[in-house]
Amino acid sequence: MPEVYELKNRIEGLKSIHNITYAMQIVTISRLKRIISGLTRISDAADEVSSALKYLVTERQSLYKQLIREDLESSYDFLVIVFSNRGFCGSYNQDILNAALQLCKDNGLDFNTVSKLCIGKKAKETLKRLSVSNTDFAVSEKDIFSEAECLDVYRTVKSHVDRGARVRLVYFGFKSIVTQKIVTSSFFPPEHSEFPPFDELKPGVPEFVEQSMGETFDSLVDQYYFLKLLKVIRSGSSSEFSQRFLLMKGAVDNVKSLSDELLIELNKQRQAGITQEVSEIISTFKALSKER
Repeated sequence: MPEVYELKNRIEGLKSIHNITYAMQIVTISRLKRIISGLTRISDAADEVSSALKYLVTERQSLYKQLIREDLESSYDFLVIVFSNRGFCGSYNQDILNAALQLCKDNGLDFNTVSKLCIGKKAKETLKRLSVSNTDFAVSEKDIFSEAECLDVYRTVKSHVDRGARVRLVYFGFKSIVTQKIVTSSFFPPEHSEFPPFDELKPGVPEFVEQSMGETFDSLVDQYYFLKLLKVIRSGSSSEFSQRFLLMKGAVDNVKSLSDELLIELNKQRQAGITQEVSEIISTFKALSKER
C-alpha cells in the first residue's frame, strides 16, 4: 500500500522538524529569560538615575533648563532604529521599517537622506531595497549587544547630540513575552513625560542621591542617557527573542497538529487495508466452500 508508506515517511519527516523547532524554542526561551533579567536590572538602575536627576533639577531650575533644552534649535534630526540581529522573528524588521518611514512622514523628513544609525545585523538586509544615505550601522559580534558594544553605540549617538541633533528612537518596546509594541520617542531632548514641567516636580532626596552626593550633574546626565539607550537596545533584543519564541512555538504546534492528522489518516488507511484483507479472506473461504 504505497499510501501507507508515504504517510509513514511524512510522519517521520514531521517528527524531525518537530524535534528541531522544539529545540530552537527551548534555546530561545532560555536566552530570553536571561535577557529579561538583565533588562530588569537596567530598568531599575535607569529609574534610580532618573530619580536622582529629578531631585537635582528640582533644586535648581537652571539645571532643569539645561537638561530639557527647551531652547534647543536643532540643526538636524538623527534617527536611531533598532532592528533584529537574526531572522525567524516574523515581521519584526518590516514593522520597524514601516514605523520609521511613518515617523519621517509625520515630521516632514526624507527617510532616505535623514541621518540615522541602524542597530542590528538585519538592518542592511531590511534597507537593501531603499536608496538610503547618511546611514551608519552598528552590529554585534554575537546575537546580543554587550555593554561594551552598547557603550560604543552610545558614543556615536552622543557625538550627534553634542552637534545639536534632535535624536529620535524607533524600537520594539518589551512588555511581556506575548506583548511587544513599537515605540517612537525622543531620545534627546527628553520628553516631558520623563521630566514634567519644573513647577510640577516635587522635591525629595532619593537614596541614590544620598549615597552619591559627589556625583556631578553632567555625570548623572551621561549615565541617564547611556542607561536609556542600553534599555532601548535590550528591550529590542527581548522583543526579538519573544517574537522568535512565539514563532517557534507556533511552528511546533502546527507540526504536531499536522502530524496528528496524518496519524489519523494512517490509521484509517491501515484499517481500510485490514478490512479489505478480511473481506478477501471471507470471499475466498466462501468460494472454496461452494466448490466442496
